[in-house]
Amino acid sequence: MKRGFCLIVALFFAPAIISSQELRLPRDPEKLIERVQRFWGRVTAGQRFQALEFVLPEKKDLFLSGNPTPILNAKLVGLDLTADADHAAVRISLDVLSKEAASGRLNWTITDSWVWRGNNWYLNLKDPPDLFPKSGSADAVDIKEVQRQIDKNFEILQNSVDLGTLVEGRHSRVEVPIRYTGDVPISAELALPNPLVDVESTPITSRYQHLVLSVGTENWEGPFNLPLALKIRYQAAIVERTLFVKGEVFVPVAFRQSPPNGPIEEGREFSVFVRNNTSQQAGILFISVDAKLDVLKPPSVLPPNQEIELVLKLRRGESPDKLFLELDTPLYGRDIFTYRFRNVRR
Repeated sequence: MKRGFCLIVALFFAPAIISSQELRLPRDPEKLIERVQRFWGRVTAGQRFQALEFVLPEKKDLFLSGNPTPILNAKLVGLDLTADADHAAVRISLDVLSKEAASGRLNWTITDSWVWRGNNWYLNLKDPPDLFPKSGSADAVDIKEVQRQIDKNFEILQNSVDLGTLVEGRHSRVEVPIRYTGDVPISAELALPNPLVDVESTPITSRYQHLVLSVGTENWEGPFNLPLALKIRYQAAIVERTLFVKGEVFVPVAFRQSPPNGPIEEGREFSVFVRNNTSQQAGILFISVDAKLDVLKPPSVLPPNQEIELVLKLRRGESPDKLFLELDTPLYGRDIFTYRFRNVRR
């Protein structure tokens, strides 16, 4: 609270034009400052749709109709006193890219109008240029400049990540060290779908020291060494990077269907083999096929490092989906394993 009060005092003592009429603070100035900072945080991160929650409902279309230039930084520098506590004038200092400036960037201050409505503060946008300064025909040049800045300021500090041995069915988060010294909040995403790894979409600023990978192992068995194509993005500006991810997925209980390519048809027997890849024996408590098949050869034990056979037959008018196997002893923390049937004839 003390820090927020000090910020409010500093903002109101910032230069402002004060008339002779009775002036007052806007209503709930701490909430106003918090809303203004969150709004501009979304805008500088390129998250225009997320920023809509801070705009008056009747002004949302106007907000989206603007054609913004990349904003490098936005800083709240002043709140002007007003005769109406339900209205506020907020001064924002903007750093934007510009080909006209020798440094490649310009700075100027704009004044936003905010309105108190429904027990909260909302941006009262009058015209998109009030919020997003025009850049003329410089958009393409600006994008190239942003790409150059990202390429210069963003670095993945290791080319390859060894995830070691992962257990099938488990999810994990892996931090990859990075260095980023730019002013623009950027994001990282996959350029192509990956069966094992995704990238968390948290905005990256100079305070971040890691890129976070989300790893899921449901659709893999055995070793992998995959190139992870990444897009490092700020709005329309994209820089590509490649990170190699390697490791191995260990499957405690594996399934295979026989015949592997034959269709599952009514009245015809087929087999599903279940292999225990661990050194621990487990008893079989329950085998479920949702009453869509007959289990003709139900085993009672899953021996260590061995394979057992389930003989199945499809019931009339049914279409199988999954097999559920429940064990009396957890293997690597799991006691229920599932298998989705292949080549089902619909």
